Amino acid sequence: MPRIPYADPATLPDAVRNSVARAPINVVRMMAGASEGVFDGFTKFSGAFYGPASSLPPPLREIAILRVGYLSHAPYETYQHEAGARNAGLTDGQIEAIKHGGEHVEALDEVQQAVSNFTEDVVKNVKASDANLTAVRKHLSDKQVLDLTLLIGLYMMVSRFLETAGVELDSKTLDWKTVIPQK
Repeated sequence: MPRIPYADPATLPDAVRNSVARAPINVVRMMAGASEGVFDGFTKFSGAFYGPASSLPPPLREIAILRVGYLSHAPYETYQHEAGARNAGLTDGQIEAIKHGGEHVEALDEVQQAVSNFTEDVVKNVKASDANLTAVRKHLSDKQVLDLTLLIGLYMMVSRFLETAGVELDSKTLDWKTVIPQK
């Protein structure tokens, strides 16, 4: 049972109702209850991290999202994005490593480990340490580091939204192959 009721489609503006109809998952149904401008702005902002608009490669994006979700104790987030991570090419062993945090040289390559460490640092300490910033900048351009930092902040917000509103798990995960076109 959600802590806040899902939006009633009959009361939604047409554009929001159409967005919910295209993606009738619980997080979208809950976000539809926000003001139309906030819903629209959030949709545009979050959507920018998928496809060619973002400089982050999909596996690194999913590492950051999962690490945020695990650290935030947000099961909805990790449920949906474990499937997204697999779609992006991550293995179950890599997902387990991300879940537990720490060093995992057997599962994560150097850039994946740097992204996981950087994400954890930002979530826990707000400001990444010089060591974690240097490690991630060894592999990513400054534009990618900035995209990564914004992505981390976005999914910290999403996790808090999910948990505060009490968004329930969907009966199945998104079909990420239809959500994100394959290259």
